[in-house]
Amino acid sequence: MATPTQVPGWIAVDWGTSNLRVWALDDRANILAETQSPLGMNAIAGDEKLSFEGVLISLIDAWLPSDARGVPVVICGMAGARQGWLEAPYCDVPARPSDLAQGAVQPNVRDPRILVSILPGLCQRDDADVMRGEETQLVGFMDAHPGFAGWVCLPGTHSKWARVSNGEISGFRTYMSGEVFALLSQNSILRHSVKEGWDDGAFADAVRAAKVQPASFLHSLFTVRARALVARDGAAVAPGGAVLSGTVIGAEIADVLGLLQPGEEIALIGAGKLASLYQAALGVHGHKATPMDGTAITLAGLTQAYHTLKTASERI
Repeated sequence: MATPTQVPGWIAVDWGTSNLRVWALDDRANILAETQSPLGMNAIAGDEKLSFEGVLISLIDAWLPSDARGVPVVICGMAGARQGWLEAPYCDVPARPSDLAQGAVQPNVRDPRILVSILPGLCQRDDADVMRGEETQLVGFMDAHPGFAGWVCLPGTHSKWARVSNGEISGFRTYMSGEVFALLSQNSILRHSVKEGWDDGAFADAVRAAKVQPASFLHSLFTVRARALVARDGAAVAPGGAVLSGTVIGAEIADVLGLLQPGEEIALIGAGKLASLYQAALGVHGHKATPMDGTAITLAGLTQAYHTLKTASERI
């Protein structure tokens, strides 16, 4: 963890369920220092010796001189959950970036060097859904792409798809695709069929089939197992992992494509293998979506919130 050569203008925090990332920044959002920790919300909630303020100060203490006062700390993610530091009530969709920033809550802190603001998540009451953390990435994306109209995909254990247009988030959908894949590949009979190998063609075929026959989802899952059992001697069998992944991700994407309106685009935020799989799955249906760096977009969203909060405080 590097120590900045100047006192940060503010500090950005992305506090997740399993870990957190922290950045010291100047007023132009230049990164002065950064660090991370495995002490996410679950770790703190499960250990009475830990506190959110204590964990935060342990990470940023060296960044703040003893005479610093009220350095803004802007936090997104699970610190605002019911089990977090202080609950930040969900903001209803449709929502603009300023709505999210204005919904921030300020927990009481003992250390006078910091002034903490925790951003809210988003909720959708019709077709019930919630998110915490991803909304800040959406704000960062919207800042970089003000004219975008369509769906933004954020792959993960619980993938989020949000409809963005005219400077607001109008709705979103969560898909448990990552969790379903993990459960099926590790704890179901399919675990015997997904151990080795990968085939891009088999993945693409499964993605395509998921859209052509969406009602056959549960049957398609069992074929991952059955193909190997009924294959004739010497016959090639598509790798089960590729078929299972294509079936699960394909079902998710097929549902979103059914909601896509004429002229709407699709954007993809993420990195690594999972984002590449979503990129490939979208490509099967003729949609080009280049994965964008989630960290940079998160920081952009936190920066937008910081400036909104700063402007509001200057008016008081």
